[in-house]
Amino acid sequence: MAQDVADIRTRSGRFMMAGQVVATVTPFTPKGEIMFEALEEVVSWHVDCGVGGVFVSGDNGESWALTAETLARVTETAKRVAGGRVPVFAGTSAITTRDTIALSAAAAEAGADGLGLQPQSYLLHASPSEIVARFEAVAKAVPLPVMVYNSPSRTGVNIAPDTLEAICGVCEVIGVKEASGDFRHVTEVIRRFRDRFAVLVGAGHFIVPALDLGAAGYLSTGPELWGAKAQRIMDLAGEGFSDEKLEWHCRITEVFNLLMDLDTRPAAFKAALNMIGVPAGVAHEPVEPLNAEGKARLRAVLERNGILDGAAAHKLAS
Repeated sequence: MAQDVADIRTRSGRFMMAGQVVATVTPFTPKGEIMFEALEEVVSWHVDCGVGGVFVSGDNGESWALTAETLARVTETAKRVAGGRVPVFAGTSAITTRDTIALSAAAAEAGADGLGLQPQSYLLHASPSEIVARFEAVAKAVPLPVMVYNSPSRTGVNIAPDTLEAICGVCEVIGVKEASGDFRHVTEVIRRFRDRFAVLVGAGHFIVPALDLGAAGYLSTGPELWGAKAQRIMDLAGEGFSDEKLEWHCRITEVFNLLMDLDTRPAAFKAALNMIGVPAGVAHEPVEPLNAEGKARLRAVLERNGILDGAAAHKLAS
């Protein structure tokens, strides 16, 4: 069975990110203004659906469109709505370490429980020592727990297990989002670190198999569209093969693949949330909304996988 979220803590007693962790969207108006009431509704819906953690200002949250000031307001809003029921982490990576520290300080001041950090995205082949130095500099300036975000498609570098080990020596790592897309790599990270901190998988097609191997949860895009029903994914972890588990795996994979491939992210994901009744707004410019053809493709996949069944998203939480 999956580990209980409340039982997975660091030695310091802090919550770790575990179970279904969601990367929330930042609802924008067409003019690029944040819809804070909509954000409150989004976070409330996620928490009511039983998630194990909330991650703001990630890729889904369009972190690149947030300033330190707006990041702080987004973080404060999520913390207030979550009300201590689940931890709230904030993605604070920027091009320079200086700006990363500034964003991290803003998130900390707003009450973030921890930070989500990536390697340097401006160096396509940052060395292990450069990566570790970045994490160390942020930790010295803003001593919050860290979730390491390994996404080579975003940063151009894959965080090797030995580099991850070195990062653990310079900051308090309480989790890793493993989005390398390489299941051999994911397997090794689970083997080496699963007893030390939460290993969360990012790719939808890795969720079910990785949970069976001992991953503590997932931070992906797509499962939240099933609302509270998605908690069944964690319930099935470690229970052996079943037709139900295979069905979940296939559904998650199809939805994830479309959300990743349909136009520029997170336009498709925001459109999907809006279709199920969650006020996601639109993507920030220069990302364009889905056209009619894209919406039709998206709707067909959501219907085929039991997401659009005539019930609004808020009803899925019941």
